[in-house]
Amino acid sequence: MGELIGATQANAQLEPVLARMTVQELIDMARARKTSPDPTVAGNREAPSDDEIDSDLELPDLGPAVIRRRADVPDGDVLVLTCLSEHGPLGEGTLTRKTRVTSEQLRLTLRQLRTKGYIHIEGSGAKRKIRITRNGTGFLRKKR
Repeated sequence: MGELIGATQANAQLEPVLARMTVQELIDMARARKTSPDPTVAGNREAPSDDEIDSDLELPDLGPAVIRRRADVPDGDVLVLTCLSEHGPLGEGTLTRKTRVTSEQLRLTLRQLRTKGYIHIEGSGAKRKIRITRNGTGFLRKKR
């Protein structure tokens, strides 16, 4: 609610309105206003076609970036490194259960940690274990 009030007060176009009304009055008025569910009725014009909407947007494809952002866990690096520090080398399944993140989230975090040199992956297949490196221990010490 505070963000809404701050954004409303920062909007120069709403400044004349806010001189006469409070933000709460604006919210109440918006809630009480009846809206038409059909956009063609509201303005007596035809709804835009899908092609018109698509051509107006013309945004770059952000698929992988959006997926990566959604899968990212806040402080995921610290979470995984702390778990490895406390429990020693672990398999991916065990690490997923102990950190309570999805396997996709864990894989993204592990990829980032491996790139930074904070973890080392030993073995392969079912015997594959993830262990924290000296760099990872140093990073974890700085974060705590």
